[in-house]
Amino acid sequence: MRSLVLMLFLTQGAWAFDKKPSPNWTPTEVVEIVLSAMASNDTPEADAGIKQAFEFASPRNRQATGPFWHFKAIVKQQNFAPLLNHTSRDIGEAVLEGDTASIPLVVVGPSGEVAGFMWTLSKQTEGEFTDSWMTDGVVRVPLGPSMKAL
Repeated sequence: MRSLVLMLFLTQGAWAFDKKPSPNWTPTEVVEIVLSAMASNDTPEADAGIKQAFEFASPRNRQATGPFWHFKAIVKQQNFAPLLNHTSRDIGEAVLEGDTASIPLVVVGPSGEVAGFMWTLSKQTEGEFTDSWMTDGVVRVPLGPSMKAL
């Protein structure tokens, strides 16, 4: 019985990182799904958070970044490091313009570094994920001395 409970727990934990794009999610919900996974990047397995982020990378994003191994290398660069295993986040209001959305956010990385990012998404118009919001890009932005530049 104990092993069944443990297997059930481990399986449920894995499901948290197996979300796929869906027309049911708003741009802000997509960003929250990805950031939640990235906050626990190595749970339930190594780079599970980055894998979840890749699931929500738009076709245009994947064309620019290439396959998963290259996407992972980009995310692990110093510029994006505060996103992985961050300790807190503040997601700003989404700005919608047609089928695109921009969402500012501030994270506190695991080392205490405060970093700002602009998340850009688009609603897909064709293919497997038609009408789903997916990430086109994430850009680090300076916060300025008051940390209110976003």
